[in-house]
Amino acid sequence: MTYADRIITGIVRFRIPIALLMFIITGLAVGGAARVGVDNAVEVWFPSDDPALLDYQNFLETFGNDEVVVIGVHSAEGILSEDGMARVRAVGEAAKRVEGIARVRSIVTEPLVRGDLQSLEVAPIHGPEEASALHGVDPLVSAMVSDDRRTALVLAEMAAMVDIDARRDGILANLRSAVAGVERGSSFAGIGVVYAALNQASTVDAATVIGASYLLILLLARLLLGRWRPVALTLTVVGLGAVWLLGLYGASGRDINMVTMVMPTLVLVIGVSDCVHMLVHVAATPRELPPLERVKAGVGAVIWPCLFNTLTTAMGFLALASAPMPVIKDLGIFCALGLVAAFVVSLLLCTLLAVSTSFLPVIPSKGWIQGSVDAMVQVAVRRPGQVLVVSGFVTLLGLLGMTKIEVDTYSIDFLRPDHPARVDSDRLEAEFGPYTPLEFVVHSENGVQSPEILRAVANWQDEMEADSRVGWTRSLADVVQNLDRVMSGQAEGHIPSDPASIEQLLFLFEA
Repeated sequence: MTYADRIITGIVRFRIPIALLMFIITGLAVGGAARVGVDNAVEVWFPSDDPALLDYQNFLETFGNDEVVVIGVHSAEGILSEDGMARVRAVGEAAKRVEGIARVRSIVTEPLVRGDLQSLEVAPIHGPEEASALHGVDPLVSAMVSDDRRTALVLAEMAAMVDIDARRDGILANLRSAVAGVERGSSFAGIGVVYAALNQASTVDAATVIGASYLLILLLARLLLGRWRPVALTLTVVGLGAVWLLGLYGASGRDINMVTMVMPTLVLVIGVSDCVHMLVHVAATPRELPPLERVKAGVGAVIWPCLFNTLTTAMGFLALASAPMPVIKDLGIFCALGLVAAFVVSLLLCTLLAVSTSFLPVIPSKGWIQGSVDAMVQVAVRRPGQVLVVSGFVTLLGLLGMTKIEVDTYSIDFLRPDHPARVDSDRLEAEFGPYTPLEFVVHSENGVQSPEILRAVANWQDEMEADSRVGWTRSLADVVQNLDRVMSGQAEGHIPSDPASIEQLLFLFEA
């Protein structure tokens, strides 16, 4: 008796304990799979010790949350009017009442410095006339109102929270509902909006891909296997393999993303091939043999090739475990585990159920598929030189095509051009340019309010604004310069050289 025969005999002999164990594992896997969520946050794309990620996390610890929902309020008649600014104010008030929104900013809320030494005033814009006068002059007003003065931005900053990924969708839904109650046709954009759209797209796309894969497998399996019972067995095998994979994935605390959503489909493909090989080889054995002997002969003939195919494929995926990116590492590790699980399920169920001839496929003596395969084999045998030349040419084309590949992780490009989040983003970007600011943090052991630091920041801003690719800049240096302009009565403000003067200006501003 061969080693394969012993394995198959053992599976049949202990079929009841094995079936019970599979039932328990499947039950536990369903519980783990139910915990799998969707997460396309920035952390999944960076190693935990990546300097860029550490800087980002330090920023969050210092300043709270960087997620800002950009709400565009549109008016064909012009937004810098009594009606337009009232609508901006209404949107801001509605957004402020949403739980999870920490702060709302717009042209009607941001303080501007005005007056003189005797009557310093720090207050929001008084009305349309002042807003129109400052548009194109004051960088803050210009950043929040489009050049054509038909759109104003309302910036809703999310509160700092440790469970932002779990709460983001709910906050955004409440925010949209609140804004819709006072303003129709607003645009929503920003980092959080893109994350939520990607999470939703991942959920829908994953369900679509898995459903389409099952349907395609169903149709092809029915065509190839000739009856429904082996088709049902095949789908059960790949289904259990996918459930075991997602159960393990969820139990480890992972959530799927735009990359790992392909894992169940990969398991489907490999699991189907193993199951079909086993069933077809059992069906091809002589019918006069006893059922167990047919299973031994059929499954035993392919058990090692199927295992070798599974292990080599799994090793290929495990190679991805050396990647520094968590998303790629997870793809490699869990795909490898899922492929092994699919092989185990295929071996167990096919061995147990192939004993019954009703689960065996109907194999035609010479079908069109076998005929096509035989024809290709004949071409390869008779014309090896021509086949190698064609293969080399195709390989060369593939290598040339590889040189055209570009690395691009621009998140919003993952969405369809007609996706609402992308349509809103494109509209605001067409009116304002890139609307999401690139934030720089300046550290100084002696404090960032020193004249040297503020002057260096102001000079850096001047250099950036001289670049045509930069729309605007804003920092603490702008506040100090505006205060100095008002207090000195000069046409242009400067950074005072005396630290005490800067401290006094900022004290007046805060007061």
